[in-house]
Amino acid sequence: MSQFFNQNNRGRGRGRGESSASFSGSPAFGAADGPVQVSIKGWRGDTEAALVKFLDNKVGRPVNIENINYIGDIMYISMSSRDIAQDLLKLNGIWFSGNKLSLQLRTHPVKFRSGANTRNAFGDGANNAGGAGSVSNTSTSNDSAIIKDRLMTLLQTRANTQSNSLDLSSLSQDSIITALGADPSRDGKIFKAILVIASQMYPNLETINLADNGFHSLKPIADIGAHFPDLKNLSLMNNLISDMRELDCLSSIGSTVPLARLSEIILIGNPVCDIELSQPNGAANYLEKVQARFPTISMLDASPVAPLSHPGQPSVDSNSSVAPKQMPFPAEHVFAENQGISDLVNAFVPGFFALYDGNRASLADIYAPAAQFSLMVDSTQPTSTFARNNPNSQKHIDFSTYIRISRNMTRMKSHQKRISTLASGHAAVMQAILQLPATHHPVKEAQKFSFEAWETHVPSAGSPPQVLAMVVVHGEFTENTSQNVLSFDRTFVLAPSPPGSTAATAGSPCIIVNDMLTIRRYNGFHSWGSSQDGASAPAGIIGSDLAPEQQEMARVLQEQTGLTAEWTLKYLENYGWNYQLAISEFPQVRGSLPADAFQ
Repeated sequence: MSQFFNQNNRGRGRGRGESSASFSGSPAFGAADGPVQVSIKGWRGDTEAALVKFLDNKVGRPVNIENINYIGDIMYISMSSRDIAQDLLKLNGIWFSGNKLSLQLRTHPVKFRSGANTRNAFGDGANNAGGAGSVSNTSTSNDSAIIKDRLMTLLQTRANTQSNSLDLSSLSQDSIITALGADPSRDGKIFKAILVIASQMYPNLETINLADNGFHSLKPIADIGAHFPDLKNLSLMNNLISDMRELDCLSSIGSTVPLARLSEIILIGNPVCDIELSQPNGAANYLEKVQARFPTISMLDASPVAPLSHPGQPSVDSNSSVAPKQMPFPAEHVFAENQGISDLVNAFVPGFFALYDGNRASLADIYAPAAQFSLMVDSTQPTSTFARNNPNSQKHIDFSTYIRISRNMTRMKSHQKRISTLASGHAAVMQAILQLPATHHPVKEAQKFSFEAWETHVPSAGSPPQVLAMVVVHGEFTENTSQNVLSFDRTFVLAPSPPGSTAATAGSPCIIVNDMLTIRRYNGFHSWGSSQDGASAPAGIIGSDLAPEQQEMARVLQEQTGLTAEWTLKYLENYGWNYQLAISEFPQVRGSLPADAFQ
């Protein structure tokens, strides 16, 4: 990369193309009918951009420089206004960044001529070999320094040292890049140079945004892992990547220095996403292909995913058994900020789902007049060991009823669609929830549900802040017709029932201001079940040292077979804890089991 800053480039022009300097006899630049040229010495204490801003401020108006060129440490600027040039001369001897500036009007200006033998800042165009009438190669190293200065200025405006992040999005629209005559969408050298300089200035970057740069290929940034080995978050959003194999150069598939610690990648807005997601089982295959390259990611396109491995650890074989994650502290079944919130939730949640399942139309009493409702469907396949062995998780699910009104913001690009899928107002909310399938939520089985609840205060103009309750419920439900078992998360924003309202009359302590429902394939409740107290184990297995996935598997099998706790464990152990094989064989095995094997 050092060659980049040692090209035989001369006379960097701005606004009129690139040029090479000549001392040939020519009409004076200071002639009345031509531009005026001023030379500046002593400016090297800061960047070119800083100097131009300094001059604008000191003159009291824009200098309107038409061209900037260099020979050695001398900057030559040209402008059309002799008045401004005269004002600049008054600044001769002024201090700038610790150095005294020397400004002179060039009565016999150096002419920087454009022609066939020119190159832009990144080596495009014909090779400038010097020769008669050209400035010697003494200007080359200074030209390289000027380029580096401009890129350093660019990075200073785009880096956030507090968050260790760098925003390199939409570079083709950046004035510093256009002044260099570079086209980032066509010339990858600009990205290679920027990564080199950025690694020197900000070696600890964790987040880089490369959105909207017109990438067809990722080869220009193939060295990003070498420069930033600790990079955790990378956005390639809204580029032109159409083949998943383009990611190989950033991964162990095609790089000796892959992004081995990456935890998030964003690819939405690239043709490859639409291509992959339009295929049968597209979402699952898309995730699989991305994770084959970046197994450590826990976020893909702003949605959480289960990492296949962690930095410094080998990837997990999808067919192998995954040990359950060990939390550094016991998982709590529920969380409530205070007793008042706890009492509210314990009254609201059972009452809400009883009406939702049994008399959904009556929920009209407890939705606020300006309430909002939205639904999001996550159809991806769960990756836990439990899900790979549970028939409810593996069952084919027809999500079409839900997808019609699904508001998945990570995939929905149309602004109009985003608006139309948000049910706003009492009537729209009721219309949306009444068209969803009839369900049964087993709220009496407390171990299958978890919630978090807390108070929040919303400012209100001219009155005290409004106190609202945030309630997030996690659990499962069964569709009455299909008997599909699904997992869900539901977030409610609740306000106290106004006196005399239909909610108060119906006996509800609160009204629903906002209702956000997420539906996904069944993934059990082991994530909040406690393996220490055996709360999720079937009766008689309390106190066992089963993994949470095994406890859930045993519970489901016991419910479906009627076996005792002891025989449930024996039966699953006999089949190597392969649930699908165990349940499929049970009709044939049932007759051979003793009577005391059943409850």
